[in-house]
Amino acid sequence: MILSQAVEQYILHKRSLGIGFRSEAVRLRAFVQAIGDCDMRLIEPAPVLRFLEGNGPLTTFWFSKYHTLKAFYRYALARDYCASCPLPLSVPQKPEPFQPYIYTNQDIERLIDAADSRHRYRWLLEPHTVRTLLLLLYGTGLRISEALSLTLADFDTDAGVLTIRQTKFFKSRLVPVSTDLSGVLCNYIGRQWPGRFRSETSPLLGTQKGAPVTRQTAELVFKRLREQAGVSRSTEASFQPRLHDFRHTFAVVRLVTWYREGKNVQRLLPHLSIYLGHGRLQDTQRYLSMTTELLQQASLCFERYARPEAPHV
Repeated sequence: MILSQAVEQYILHKRSLGIGFRSEAVRLRAFVQAIGDCDMRLIEPAPVLRFLEGNGPLTTFWFSKYHTLKAFYRYALARDYCASCPLPLSVPQKPEPFQPYIYTNQDIERLIDAADSRHRYRWLLEPHTVRTLLLLLYGTGLRISEALSLTLADFDTDAGVLTIRQTKFFKSRLVPVSTDLSGVLCNYIGRQWPGRFRSETSPLLGTQKGAPVTRQTAELVFKRLREQAGVSRSTEASFQPRLHDFRHTFAVVRLVTWYREGKNVQRLLPHLSIYLGHGRLQDTQRYLSMTTELLQQASLCFERYARPEAPHV
Protein backbone atom coordinates (compact mmCIF):
# COMPACT_ATOMS: atom_id res chain seq x y z
CA MET A 1 0.00 0.00 0.00
CA ILE A 2 1.29 3.46 -0.95
CA LEU A 3 1.72 5.67 2.13
CA SER A 4 -0.41 8.61 0.93
CA GLN A 5 -3.28 6.29 -0.01
CA ALA A 6 -3.20 4.62 3.39
CA VAL A 7 -3.12 7.99 5.16
CA GLU A 8 -6.10 9.35 3.22
CA GLN A 9 -8.08 6.15 3.83
CA TYR A 10 -7.31 6.39 7.54
CA ILE A 11 -8.42 10.05 7.68
CA LEU A 12 -11.69 9.20 5.92
CA HIS A 13 -12.20 6.28 8.32
CA LYS A 14 -11.77 8.51 11.37
CA ARG A 15 -14.07 11.20 10.03
CA SER A 16 -16.72 8.63 9.17
CA LEU A 17 -16.84 7.94 12.91
CA GLY A 18 -17.77 11.58 13.58
CA ILE A 19 -14.25 12.64 14.61
CA GLY A 20 -13.01 16.02 13.35
CA PHE A 21 -9.44 14.70 13.01
CA ARG A 22 -8.04 17.98 11.70
CA SER A 23 -4.74 18.34 13.57
CA GLU A 24 -4.05 14.61 13.22
CA ALA A 25 -4.64 14.85 9.47
CA VAL A 26 -2.15 17.70 9.24
CA ARG A 27 0.47 15.65 11.10
CA LEU A 28 -0.10 12.57 8.94
CA ARG A 29 0.16 14.52 5.69
CA ALA A 30 3.34 16.16 6.98
CA PHE A 31 4.63 12.64 7.65
CA VAL A 32 3.95 11.67 4.01
CA GLN A 33 5.79 14.77 2.81
CA ALA A 34 8.77 14.08 5.08
CA ILE A 35 9.06 10.36 4.32
CA GLY A 36 8.13 10.43 0.64
CA ASP A 37 5.19 8.79 -1.06
CA CYS A 38 6.46 5.21 -1.16
CA ASP A 39 5.33 1.68 -0.41
CA MET A 40 4.69 1.41 3.33
CA ARG A 41 6.70 -1.81 3.51
CA LEU A 42 9.84 0.07 2.48
CA ILE A 43 9.74 2.70 5.25
CA GLU A 44 12.75 2.41 7.59
CA PRO A 45 12.88 3.47 11.28
CA ALA A 46 15.61 6.12 10.75
CA PRO A 47 13.57 8.61 8.65
CA VAL A 48 10.58 8.10 10.94
CA LEU A 49 12.72 9.02 13.94
CA ARG A 50 13.99 12.12 12.12
CA PHE A 51 10.40 13.17 11.49
CA LEU A 52 9.56 12.76 15.17
CA GLU A 53 12.62 14.64 16.39
CA GLY A 54 12.29 17.59 14.00
CA ASN A 55 14.85 20.38 14.23
CA GLY A 56 14.33 21.80 17.71
CA PRO A 57 14.40 20.61 21.32
CA LEU A 58 12.08 17.91 22.62
CA THR A 59 8.57 19.24 23.21
CA THR A 60 5.13 17.73 23.73
CA PHE A 61 4.69 17.95 19.96
CA TRP A 62 7.02 14.93 19.69
CA PHE A 63 4.46 12.90 21.60
CA SER A 64 1.56 14.26 19.55
CA LYS A 65 3.25 13.06 16.37
CA TYR A 66 4.21 9.75 17.97
CA HIS A 67 0.71 8.88 19.19
CA THR A 68 -0.84 9.94 15.87
CA LEU A 69 1.55 7.65 13.97
CA LYS A 70 1.12 4.83 16.47
CA ALA A 71 -2.67 4.82 15.94
CA PHE A 72 -2.18 5.04 12.16
CA TYR A 73 0.18 2.06 12.11
CA ARG A 74 -2.17 0.06 14.29
CA TYR A 75 -4.81 0.66 11.62
CA ALA A 76 -2.36 -0.18 8.80
CA LEU A 77 -1.08 -3.39 10.41
CA ALA A 78 -4.64 -4.64 10.96
CA ARG A 79 -5.24 -4.29 7.21
CA ASP A 80 -1.89 -5.77 6.21
CA TYR A 81 -0.71 -2.53 4.57
CA CYS A 82 2.73 -3.15 6.09
CA ALA A 83 4.56 -5.96 7.87
CA SER A 84 5.92 -4.02 10.86
CA CYS A 85 5.79 -0.66 12.62
CA PRO A 86 8.89 1.55 12.13
CA LEU A 87 8.24 3.68 15.23
CA PRO A 88 10.92 3.67 17.98
CA LEU A 89 10.44 1.01 20.65
CA SER A 90 11.26 3.41 23.47
CA VAL A 91 10.05 6.98 23.97
CA PRO A 92 11.89 9.82 25.71
CA GLN A 93 10.78 11.27 29.00
CA LYS A 94 8.19 13.98 28.60
CA PRO A 95 9.34 17.56 29.25
CA GLU A 96 7.82 19.60 32.03
CA PRO A 97 4.14 20.26 31.25
CA PHE A 98 3.33 23.67 29.85
CA GLN A 99 1.68 26.00 32.34
CA PRO A 100 -0.58 28.73 30.95
CA TYR A 101 -0.06 32.26 32.18
CA ILE A 102 -2.80 33.39 34.57
CA TYR A 103 -3.31 37.14 34.22
CA THR A 104 -3.75 39.20 37.38
CA ASN A 105 -6.03 42.22 37.66
CA GLN A 106 -2.91 44.39 37.52
CA ASP A 107 -1.85 42.71 34.27
CA ILE A 108 -5.22 43.46 32.70
CA GLU A 109 -5.10 47.09 33.79
CA ARG A 110 -1.60 47.52 32.34
CA LEU A 111 -2.59 45.93 29.04
CA ILE A 112 -5.71 48.09 28.74
CA ASP A 113 -3.74 51.24 29.61
CA ALA A 114 -1.12 50.33 27.01
CA ALA A 115 -3.81 49.78 24.38
CA ASP A 116 -5.46 53.13 25.15
CA SER A 117 -2.17 55.04 25.07
CA ARG A 118 -0.92 53.91 21.67
CA HIS A 119 -1.27 56.19 18.66
CA ARG A 120 -3.81 54.70 16.25
CA TYR A 121 -1.72 55.13 13.08
CA ARG A 122 1.10 52.97 14.45
CA TRP A 123 -1.16 49.98 14.95
CA LEU A 124 -2.22 47.17 12.68
CA LEU A 125 -5.50 47.45 14.59
CA GLU A 126 -7.06 50.55 16.07
CA PRO A 127 -6.64 50.89 19.86
CA HIS A 128 -10.38 50.58 20.56
CA THR A 129 -10.46 47.27 18.65
CA VAL A 130 -7.52 45.91 20.65
CA ARG A 131 -9.12 47.06 23.91
CA THR A 132 -12.44 45.41 23.04
CA LEU A 133 -10.73 42.16 22.01
CA LEU A 134 -8.89 41.95 25.35
CA LEU A 135 -12.03 42.64 27.38
CA LEU A 136 -14.03 40.15 25.30
CA LEU A 137 -11.50 37.36 25.86
CA TYR A 138 -11.06 38.18 29.54
CA GLY A 139 -14.80 38.44 30.18
CA THR A 140 -15.96 35.33 28.29
CA GLY A 141 -13.09 32.83 28.05
CA LEU A 142 -13.70 32.43 24.31
CA ARG A 143 -11.10 30.78 22.11
CA ILE A 144 -9.32 33.44 20.06
CA SER A 145 -10.64 31.86 16.85
CA GLU A 146 -14.20 32.05 18.22
CA ALA A 147 -13.86 35.73 19.13
CA LEU A 148 -12.43 36.67 15.74
CA SER A 149 -15.14 34.74 13.88
CA LEU A 150 -18.04 36.61 15.49
CA THR A 151 -20.27 38.72 13.26
CA LEU A 152 -22.73 41.42 14.26
CA ALA A 153 -25.54 38.90 13.82
CA ASP A 154 -23.94 36.73 16.52
CA PHE A 155 -24.41 39.37 19.23
CA ASP A 156 -27.91 39.82 20.64
CA THR A 157 -27.62 43.30 22.08
CA ASP A 158 -30.98 43.12 23.87
CA ALA A 159 -30.32 39.81 25.66
CA GLY A 160 -26.55 40.29 26.01
CA VAL A 161 -25.82 36.88 24.47
CA LEU A 162 -23.18 35.78 21.96
CA THR A 163 -23.84 32.89 19.57
CA ILE A 164 -20.71 30.83 18.95
CA ARG A 165 -21.29 28.90 15.73
CA GLN A 166 -19.87 25.54 14.64
CA THR A 167 -16.44 25.89 16.18
CA LYS A 168 -14.30 23.20 17.80
CA PHE A 169 -16.02 19.79 17.98
CA PHE A 170 -18.59 21.12 15.43
CA LYS A 171 -20.77 22.52 18.21
CA SER A 172 -22.60 25.81 18.59
CA ARG A 173 -23.40 27.38 21.96
CA LEU A 174 -24.84 30.50 23.56
CA VAL A 175 -22.54 32.59 25.76
CA PRO A 176 -24.22 35.17 28.05
CA VAL A 177 -22.05 38.21 28.82
CA SER A 178 -22.13 40.62 31.73
CA THR A 179 -23.94 43.95 31.54
CA ASP A 180 -20.60 45.80 31.59
CA LEU A 181 -19.15 43.75 28.75
CA SER A 182 -22.37 44.05 26.76
CA GLY A 183 -22.05 47.82 27.09
CA VAL A 184 -18.43 47.68 25.91
CA LEU A 185 -19.45 45.69 22.83
CA CYS A 186 -22.37 47.98 22.01
CA ASN A 187 -20.16 51.08 22.30
CA TYR A 188 -17.54 49.45 20.10
CA ILE A 189 -20.09 48.51 17.43
CA GLY A 190 -21.42 52.06 17.36
CA ARG A 191 -17.90 53.43 16.88
CA GLN A 192 -16.52 50.77 14.53
CA TRP A 193 -19.63 50.30 12.41
CA PRO A 194 -21.59 53.48 11.61
CA GLY A 195 -25.14 52.60 10.61
CA ARG A 196 -24.73 52.99 6.87
CA PHE A 197 -21.80 50.56 6.76
CA ARG A 198 -23.31 47.95 9.07
CA SER A 199 -24.73 44.60 8.04
CA GLU A 200 -25.40 41.35 9.85
CA THR A 201 -22.42 39.71 8.14
CA SER A 202 -19.98 42.42 9.24
CA PRO A 203 -17.34 41.06 11.62
CA LEU A 204 -17.88 42.06 15.24
CA LEU A 205 -14.18 42.92 15.52
CA GLY A 206 -12.84 44.60 12.40
CA THR A 207 -9.72 46.21 11.00
CA GLN A 208 -9.48 49.87 9.99
CA LYS A 209 -10.81 48.87 6.57
CA GLY A 210 -13.66 46.80 8.00
CA ALA A 211 -12.16 43.39 7.23
CA PRO A 212 -12.19 40.54 9.77
CA VAL A 213 -9.19 40.47 12.11
CA THR A 214 -6.90 37.52 11.38
CA ARG A 215 -5.37 35.49 14.16
CA GLN A 216 -1.87 36.31 12.93
CA THR A 217 -2.59 40.03 13.20
CA ALA A 218 -4.15 39.67 16.65
CA GLU A 219 -1.18 37.67 17.94
CA LEU A 220 1.36 40.15 16.55
CA VAL A 221 -0.46 43.17 17.99
CA PHE A 222 -0.75 41.45 21.38
CA LYS A 223 2.97 40.62 21.41
CA ARG A 224 3.80 44.31 20.91
CA LEU A 225 1.20 45.34 23.48
CA ARG A 226 2.44 42.86 26.06
CA GLU A 227 6.02 44.07 25.66
CA GLN A 228 4.96 47.70 26.04
CA ALA A 229 2.87 46.91 29.13
CA GLY A 230 5.67 44.87 30.72
CA VAL A 231 3.50 41.78 31.17
CA SER A 232 5.82 38.78 30.93
CA ARG A 233 7.24 35.71 32.55
CA SER A 234 10.84 35.60 33.74
CA THR A 235 13.48 36.13 31.05
CA GLU A 236 14.54 32.47 31.10
CA ALA A 237 10.98 31.21 30.47
CA SER A 238 10.40 29.36 27.19
CA PHE A 239 6.90 30.76 26.66
CA GLN A 240 5.58 34.25 27.20
CA PRO A 241 1.91 35.15 27.93
CA ARG A 242 -0.43 34.48 25.00
CA LEU A 243 -3.87 35.62 23.92
CA HIS A 244 -5.13 32.08 24.53
CA ASP A 245 -4.12 32.41 28.19
CA PHE A 246 -7.09 34.72 28.71
CA ARG A 247 -9.24 31.60 28.33
CA HIS A 248 -7.29 29.81 31.05
CA THR A 249 -7.48 32.90 33.25
CA PHE A 250 -11.26 33.10 32.86
CA ALA A 251 -11.68 29.47 33.95
CA VAL A 252 -9.38 29.75 36.96
CA VAL A 253 -10.92 33.04 38.14
CA ARG A 254 -14.41 31.51 37.91
CA LEU A 255 -13.36 28.46 39.96
CA VAL A 256 -11.59 30.57 42.59
CA THR A 257 -14.70 32.77 42.89
CA TRP A 258 -16.93 29.74 43.39
CA TYR A 259 -14.62 28.38 46.07
CA ARG A 260 -14.59 31.74 47.87
CA GLU A 261 -18.38 31.85 47.78
CA GLY A 262 -18.58 28.35 49.27
CA LYS A 263 -20.26 26.91 46.16
CA ASN A 264 -20.22 23.21 45.25
CA VAL A 265 -17.57 23.44 42.55
CA GLN A 266 -17.84 19.81 41.43
CA ARG A 267 -21.55 20.30 40.80
CA LEU A 268 -20.96 23.55 38.92
CA LEU A 269 -18.05 22.25 36.85
CA PRO A 270 -20.26 20.83 34.05
CA HIS A 271 -21.85 24.29 33.65
CA LEU A 272 -18.41 25.84 33.17
CA SER A 273 -17.51 23.06 30.72
CA ILE A 274 -20.58 23.82 28.58
CA TYR A 275 -19.95 27.58 28.76
CA LEU A 276 -16.36 27.10 27.54
CA GLY A 277 -17.40 24.67 24.82
CA HIS A 278 -15.25 21.81 26.06
CA GLY A 279 -15.81 18.40 24.47
CA ARG A 280 -15.05 16.53 27.71
CA LEU A 281 -15.46 17.37 31.37
CA GLN A 282 -11.82 16.32 31.93
CA ASP A 283 -10.71 19.32 29.88
CA THR A 284 -12.34 21.59 32.45
CA GLN A 285 -11.23 19.60 35.50
CA ARG A 286 -7.56 20.28 34.77
CA TYR A 287 -8.11 23.88 35.87
CA LEU A 288 -8.74 22.65 39.41
CA SER A 289 -5.01 22.27 40.04
CA MET A 290 -3.69 25.18 38.00
CA THR A 291 -2.86 27.82 40.63
CA THR A 292 -1.73 28.00 44.24
CA GLU A 293 -4.63 30.30 45.10
CA LEU A 294 -7.10 27.75 43.76
CA LEU A 295 -5.56 25.00 45.88
CA GLN A 296 -5.65 27.24 48.95
CA GLN A 297 -9.33 28.01 48.43
CA ALA A 298 -10.12 24.31 47.92
CA SER A 299 -8.21 23.43 51.10
CA LEU A 300 -10.11 26.09 53.06
CA CYS A 301 -13.46 24.78 51.78
CA PHE A 302 -12.54 21.24 52.78
CA GLU A 303 -11.49 22.39 56.24
CA ARG A 304 -14.82 24.15 56.70
CA TYR A 305 -16.55 20.92 55.74
CA ALA A 306 -14.38 18.64 57.91
CA ARG A 307 -14.08 20.97 60.93
CA PRO A 308 -17.09 23.29 60.99
CA GLU A 309 -16.38 24.19 64.61
CA ALA A 310 -12.88 25.55 63.82
CA PRO A 311 -12.46 29.35 63.46
CA HIS A 312 -11.73 30.55 59.93
CA VAL A 313 -10.23 33.82 58.83
